[in-house]
Amino acid sequence: MANAYGDLTTLKSAAFLNVPDDAHDGRLLDLLEATSRWIDGYCDRQFAAIHAERRFDGTGKVALAAPDVISVSDLRVRDPGAGEWIAWPSDRWLLYPLNAAPMEPGCRPYTRIMAMGDGGRFPLSRGGVSISGVWGYADVREDTGLSLSGAVADMDGAVAVTAGDAAILSAGHTVRIGDEQLYVTGVVDDGQGALTLAARRGVNGTTAASHTPGAGVSVYRYPRAVMEACLLQAAVWWRERLAGPFPSPPADWGDVGGISPTARVLLEPYRRRTAALGV
Repeated sequence: MANAYGDLTTLKSAAFLNVPDDAHDGRLLDLLEATSRWIDGYCDRQFAAIHAERRFDGTGKVALAAPDVISVSDLRVRDPGAGEWIAWPSDRWLLYPLNAAPMEPGCRPYTRIMAMGDGGRFPLSRGGVSISGVWGYADVREDTGLSLSGAVADMDGAVAVTAGDAAILSAGHTVRIGDEQLYVTGVVDDGQGALTLAARRGVNGTTAASHTPGAGVSVYRYPRAVMEACLLQAAVWWRERLAGPFPSPPADWGDVGGISPTARVLLEPYRRRTAALGV
């Protein structure tokens, strides 16, 4: 997974590290990514939008608990007798909670899939449910107001965009062009507002594709508390190089030291309390 919940420009700003040069940009970006993966583990969920097929045990029940679901494009169950995979039409299942709305800011993901229809149940089977879709806490994107200034081939690592505010995008951002996610690892400003993005193509389960001039660029946004915790914790770990770690937390926290108490408070509402396991 290529993703960070904070961006390099903000981490280097006076609000966090006050780093005036680019001597350590590579290490700082790596640290943002590592901090983001720590947040995933601490909260037992991912906040990035991941496109993937996942398998689950059939429960023999109406409800199937699942990790955070943003949307489902295909659901198949395996016939216990014949062993064949059967595609369920969209009216055979329903995502719950009904008002989750994970594509809206401030909302939450779906966490259950309910079989619909008379006698509808997920067949009891080992790994007998296959679900393709988008997984994660939310899929919220913001229009940057930028667009491609030229054609982009599927293998291009440099993406030129039209003149705009250079502060809109930074290394660490994940952007969307068409159906493709791109992870930004660097931004070059020509001094007149035109930007060239260095990017990893086709990340998070999407496919690198060709794009035409004028295609819009949107940027993924995560819950504000998660972004703030990522930046704060990355700054804490970077400063440990000079000042040493935080004191060990109380024993009942059940965690290692070196974690910002503020980051814990920010992330607490997002920690999953029960696990939903795939295969």
